[in-house]
Parts: sequence; structure tokens; C-alpha cells
Amino acid sequence: MPMRARPPRRPTDLRPWRMAALLLLALAGAAPLRPVAAQAAGPDGLKAEVVYRALMFVNWPAEREHGRALQLCTAGDSGLETALQGLAGRSIRHLAIEVRRLARPDQLAGCHLLYLSEPRPAWRALLDRQPVLVLSDQAGMLDQGAMLNLQIEDGRIVFDVDLDAVRRAGLAISAKLLRLARYVRHPATSP
Repeated sequence: MPMRARPPRRPTDLRPWRMAALLLLALAGAAPLRPVAAQAAGPDGLKAEVVYRALMFVNWPAEREHGRALQLCTAGDSGLETALQGLAGRSIRHLAIEVRRLARPDQLAGCHLLYLSEPRPAWRALLDRQPVLVLSDQAGMLDQGAMLNLQIEDGRIVFDVDLDAVRRAGLAISAKLLRLARYVRHPATSP
């Protein structure tokens, strides 16, 4: 009996978790991925993994990259905050990841990334021109100070970047990461 060739799968045929895994692979290049753990963790675990992979493509000013730790700070109660705690102990480049929860904006010293689950106007003034990447996963947060905003769209994890805010903070994001973004806001597209 002759063997039939299976028709190739279209990207729209893939399950949502497979699309997320493909995004993670694209972000990571050839870096090893923990697919079983990511799948078991659900959407927040996948978002945390996307954050981890995205951080590989962010550069802070030289004085901020010296030391032993990359500090991920959180200020908000959500599933993503819990999932980000799971990144503690992993490393990016030469920096080990430390995760700490902040209760007040005056505790920002040393943070490389700040996760906000909701708008916080009092924090926004302190973050102005600080080398801190502000992350959120709530709709509309690019207008509230987030620089990297994760969303779920059609069962996939996508992200938007406010490149102007990133540059004002003195950070640099690789073009490799920007190409994967759903939307990049820069001076020409800002309102």
C-alpha cells in the first residue's frame, strides 16, 4: 500500500499552547526550553517564560548590568506575579534573577524590571527616566507607563512595546525582539 504524504499544517491549525511554544522558541533562538513545565503552568506560566526570554534581548546601562543579580520587582496581585516568582534563581547572561515584591514606590532602588498589574500613577513619576523596564499584562497599560505589555490574543501570547518609553529609560531592546512584537509604539506612532 503506497504511503500518502500528510498535508503540511498551517499555523492556524496549531493549538494555542503550540503557538505559544513556537513564540518562546523564536524568542530563545537555540536556547533550551522547558515545554512540559510551561504547558503545565497555564497562561501565566507561559507569560513568565516569555518575559524570561524577552529579557535576554534587553540591555540596561552598563552601570546597571554590573553585579550578580537581575532584580525582577513586582507590585500587584495576579497570577503572573506568582509565575514570575518561579524565575528566581535562573540567569540571564551573567546575572542571576532575584524576584522581590514591593509594597511602596520608594523600594524601587535596584530593580531592573517592574511588573505592575494595574495603573499606579504615584509610581509613574518615580519611574520617569529610571533604567527600569515596566511590564504589565493588562489591556491599555502602554498608556499608563508600561513598556512591555503581554496579552492573550486568539489563544496566543502576544506583546506590545513602547519603544519611546524604553529609550527614555536608557534601555535598549534588540531588533530581534521588536520584530516579534504585535505592536511597537515609537515617536512616529505615538499620539
